[in-house]
Parts: sequence; structure tokens; C-alpha cells
Amino acid sequence: MLILLICILIFFALFSYIIHRHIFNFQTIFLGIWCVILILYSFQLSYLLEDLSPKTLSYMMLVFLSFVMGYFYIFTLNLPSYKRVRSLKPNFSKIKIRINEIFLDISFYLIVIITIIQGIYSGGYPIIWLALGDHKTYFDFGIPTFNGLFLSFLLFYSMLLYIELVKNPRKKYILYFIGVILIPIIIISRQVLITLIIQLTIIHHLYIRRINFSRLLPVIILVIILFGVVGNFRTGLDNFLYISQYKGEQMNYFLSGFYWAYIYLTMQLAHINNLITYIDFDYGYGKFMFESFLPTVFLDFFYSNVTYSKPVFLVHPNFTVSSYMTSPFLDFGILGLCFYTFIIGALSCYVYHNLRLETTAKNFMIYVVLLQIIMMSFFVDFLLYLPVSFQFCWILVLKKYYQ
Repeated sequence: MLILLICILIFFALFSYIIHRHIFNFQTIFLGIWCVILILYSFQLSYLLEDLSPKTLSYMMLVFLSFVMGYFYIFTLNLPSYKRVRSLKPNFSKIKIRINEIFLDISFYLIVIITIIQGIYSGGYPIIWLALGDHKTYFDFGIPTFNGLFLSFLLFYSMLLYIELVKNPRKKYILYFIGVILIPIIIISRQVLITLIIQLTIIHHLYIRRINFSRLLPVIILVIILFGVVGNFRTGLDNFLYISQYKGEQMNYFLSGFYWAYIYLTMQLAHINNLITYIDFDYGYGKFMFESFLPTVFLDFFYSNVTYSKPVFLVHPNFTVSSYMTSPFLDFGILGLCFYTFIIGALSCYVYHNLRLETTAKNFMIYVVLLQIIMMSFFVDFLLYLPVSFQFCWILVLKKYYQ
């Protein structure tokens, strides 16, 4: 059944690529990434990666078909508009982004001031706490809710700054960019840093200059090797192999980065399988989906009578990523997960075809943010993660500054 699921994903991913003539359409990316994850999982290089149960495979089939249905529902609604365009591929060369320089200057100083204020409020910064061995973590930093809004603005600002920096490489913009990159490092927010890097890479490839990924391959391999070396230095290779329950007898120290990457790419499927197959729980009815999106005061108000906590479904406590699927499933079961995935598919098609019909700066920015969310769906639900998804609001409200 796993082979059948992979074949279905490949079919719809290729079909969407053929009709769009563009690999960066949301359906090809979403299904393609999950197909790769499933193929990697099938190697089962760890004892933690059990066979996916028939129930899990059946549920995942329904989930992915829900995305396809949502996508093609909006696609069919857009069929009449195809007569006005010659291609289903967005014409990125038509996009012209002119950014207000005063806005860039004021925004940077505002970001610096807010970072200082939040440091004072929190009694320091996570990178300092880590260096000093303090018990505080990233979760103790920042003003609740406001910090999420601030980080979303930081991500939105970084996109505009990068575009202006490439066109106008002035010294002050270089300093601004260094400062923007340092902030998620200082507060040790891996999710924000990963989001920032992916969004800037998408912008560079589609709007600034095509990236030759074949030439980039040696760099990617080097990064993976270094990732493993750093991980081995911090955790110890033998300890990591023990924790991850590696099936082999030995592992090359310098090639272990590929196994590190493999575990981080596949472990969320083990969590999903564990949750669907073995765990009994009471539905959260939105509590888990919105815990990283709604302000704490709203969560306390709406779920004040909820006494249960998220069930322990992780196959190992050291690996905590579990994809976008777990929270909707915990809140509403398979029907809720399928409906949520249907909405994501419909939204993806709507955003893609808005850009295809109107290649404006606003539509392009929305496309970049959603593409990043779709690309990371195997890792976490960024659509309901305030620091990422609130970028949509900044894009719409502040569009006069980047016409």
C-alpha cells in the first residue's frame, strides 16, 4: 500500500507540473516533498521507524487526496480566466518591486529598539543564557504574543531588505541585513532563521537570478557533512546512534551528516504513525492548532475548561518535529485533518493563480510566504504559526511601501 501511495503522489505531482509548466506550483511541491519523505522512510534505517500501519497509510491517502481536491476545486473555478492568459506559469519578469527607502531605515531602527526592549523585559537573550548555562530558553524570551508579531515583521522586512540590497548594495543595507540575520541567532529561533533563509532563497531564484542547483550540490553536500560534524561534536556520534537506534553496525564520522539529515526528515512520519495507530485521546477542538497562533489570553478564555494535555505520541522525546498533520488530527481527528488539508490545497491554488493573473509585488510576496509554508509542511504547521503567517497581514497592510 505504501508503494501505491507513493505512485499516486508522483502521478498528481507530475500532472500538476505538466499543466502548469512550472515546478514551483504548490501541488507539485507539496506532494513531491511528501513523496520524498515517504521514500526515505521506506529504507527504515532506524529501529524507531516501524512499518507504517494500514490505518496510517489509508489516512494519509485521504489527506493527500484532500489537498488535490481542494487544489483542483479552485483550479476549475479559474478555468474561464485562462482565456486571458497564454500560460499557466506566472511571468516573474513582469514583477517590479520599488521599495520606500525611508520605510527601510525607520523599520530597521524600530526592529533594533524592540529587540533591546524585549531583552530588558526578558532579563537577557537566549544566546547569553545558553552560554552561561542558565535554565531559561527561547520560550522565555519576549513579550507574549507581541514577540510573534515582531518576528513576523522581521521576516517580512527581511524580504524587502534583501530585494533592495541586491539592487542597491549600499553599505548601510549590508549592515541592516547582517543585523536582521543576527536577531534570530541571538534569540536562538531556528524556525525563524530557517523561514528567513528559505524565503530569501525563493526570492533570489524566482525574482533576482536563477540558482544553478547542479552547481549548488557540492555546497549542499558540504553543509550536510558540517551539520553532522557539529552534531557529533555536541552530542557525540555514538550517543546519537544510540538515541536514534541506528540499524547498522558502524557509521563514518564525516558521512554521519547524511544520517542526521535522514532522521530529521523521516522521524515525523514515525510520530504520525504512532499517533494514528496506537494513541487514544480526547479531541482538543482547536486547542492544539491555535496554541502557536492565537494570543495566550484568548486560549485561556476559550479553553479554560479544558483540563487534558497533548498526548505523548513521540516515539522518542529527543525528536519533536511532527509535521503539520498532528495538531489538526489531535483537535478534530481524520475528518478535521482532511478538511484542513482541503483548505490548504484550495488556498494554494488561489494564491498561485492570483499571481499568474496579476504579477504584482503584493501577490508575489504572498506567494513566497505560502510556498515556504508548503515546503516546510513535513516539519511543522507554519500556516498557524504566528511569526510566519502574520506576514500575510504585513504584506497587505504595508503594500504602499513596496509598490
